Amino acid sequence: MKIVFVADQLESLDPSIDTTIGLMHAAQLRGAEVWITEARQLEAVNGRARALARQVRLAPSQPLDGHRWSVPNPWFTDREPRHLRLDDAAAVFIRTEPPVDETYTNALLVLDLVNPHRTAMVNDPRGIRVCSEHVLPLAFPDLIPPTVLTADQATIRSFLAEHGEAIVKPVDGFAGHGVLRLSRHDPNLASLLEIATSNGTRAVLVQRYLREVVAGNKRIFVVGGEPVGAVHRFPAAGDFRIGNPTAEAPITVRDKEICARLAPVLARNGIHLAGLDVIGPHLIEVNVTSVGALRKADALLGWTLCADLLDSVLDTREQGRTA
Repeated sequence: MKIVFVADQLESLDPSIDTTIGLMHAAQLRGAEVWITEARQLEAVNGRARALARQVRLAPSQPLDGHRWSVPNPWFTDREPRHLRLDDAAAVFIRTEPPVDETYTNALLVLDLVNPHRTAMVNDPRGIRVCSEHVLPLAFPDLIPPTVLTADQATIRSFLAEHGEAIVKPVDGFAGHGVLRLSRHDPNLASLLEIATSNGTRAVLVQRYLREVVAGNKRIFVVGGEPVGAVHRFPAAGDFRIGNPTAEAPITVRDKEICARLAPVLARNGIHLAGLDVIGPHLIEVNVTSVGALRKADALLGWTLCADLLDSVLDTREQGRTA
């Protein structure tokens, strides 16, 4: 059994925290061949998707105190790259970090050629294109804080006049990159709006600043439409953006309502794994590209999210093949 990971360059990943590495460990422990490739190494030949991929073997690792894993040096060995047909794999995990740029989009188009009834796709490339992580929540206005999507600086100023403070983030952003906290009284406001919107040419997402964030941002892990665990994450000292997981978070009645509302959309678009970011009662983001923090949570709390996800994917594949 082959399991392929389309990820960023292997050597650039942090094996002590990266969820991709956790999933690779889970695959290896189940006796699967672990292969890794990159978006730029995908191609279509005679209508079939293939990749220039490396088979890798990971060294054992153990959880440390906190959210990290011990990692020996070297932490992996690999073989020479060779071309691999992706529909020969049991599963393909799409783990490339955003932004969903031209290279990313082209890779998703190649991955469209993989037969999902033969090879499990996590997540479905079509679903990744459709379910924009920052824009999808706009379809559920009663679940999110007051929000506008705009490139117009006057609209943002009007929003700030109404709400006082706001978080501004790039539509294709990730991991807090380019996120700003704005106040209507900030003397740098004009410059910040110019930077954020590229002088009114780039749309940004503007959300009311939620003071509930002092009680933590909650990451809810959703597998097959069901919440399977959640962790609290808090801003680091001197930074309003969210940091690493620090504790298990309860899944509340409101959280279950949010998950239930999203479940049909996720299922319809082939999103087997999602990471919902929630502050207080509000849905903030729906992560579907390279959902992270599973390996961190496994180390921190003694969970088996990576292994459970892999089992869920393979079980779903078998059910599809026998249906």
